[in-house]
Amino acid sequence: MNSKTTWRLLSHLPQPPEMNMAIDEAIATAFSKGQVPPTLRLYSWAVPSVSFGSFQKWEPEWDALAAGGALHFVRRMTGGRALLHDRELTYSVVASTKDPLFAGGIKETFYTIAKGLLAGLESLGVEAEVYAPPRSQRLERPSNSLCFASTSWYEITAQGKKLIGSAQRRWTKHFLQHGSLILKKGSDRRFSSENQISLDALLPLLPDDETLFAAMKGGFESALSINLEMGSLTPEEEEVAARLVKEKYGNPAWTLRRETP
Repeated sequence: MNSKTTWRLLSHLPQPPEMNMAIDEAIATAFSKGQVPPTLRLYSWAVPSVSFGSFQKWEPEWDALAAGGALHFVRRMTGGRALLHDRELTYSVVASTKDPLFAGGIKETFYTIAKGLLAGLESLGVEAEVYAPPRSQRLERPSNSLCFASTSWYEITAQGKKLIGSAQRRWTKHFLQHGSLILKKGSDRRFSSENQISLDALLPLLPDDETLFAAMKGGFESALSINLEMGSLTPEEEEVAARLVKEKYGNPAWTLRRETP
């Protein structure tokens, strides 16, 4: 009998947006150096924040929102489009592209992680599914700047609407994927969509943080056939994250910069 691979499991208190993105990148960097095992991180956001993709342009209508301070903006290192982080559970996965679980490429990676998310939701009593677009829509490019305005391959839907949106960054030997389970729609409707559904619309009562955490842990362990052991960031990861906040994610020059695909 093959023994299960052990991953590190991280659970973090709410963090500012720049720190959340910096920690995800710090984990990816540490993993690429062989310093840490594959990692599942579960976290939330200290303030209502909008993250947007590394290839996405800054929208002029965001100027006033950012200047007013009601919303905090951060550019992700992953692709995808703008998403309001408010009442949600966010996950990130860092692992090897050579791992048999993910060796089929980007779509296989999305699909494998989706199975873990789906299993966690099902343990809470949520009826959801892994989305595959109809053939007629597979070559369409989304025109809306919002993440939840459309659904991509192997994201999670419920009642025909998007429940979990995800984005990914790949290197030769490893990848970072993170995504958002919306618990309750944010108060700023400029970043919501008719295509979006939240967990509170699917359950009579929202589960508490401990129940959510346990559900996602169990879902990943069962669907991916892995063991998750609680851990913490290494001192080097903490150091790298702090540096990335200053040099990158907390720096307006990075926020306004658009990468070339």
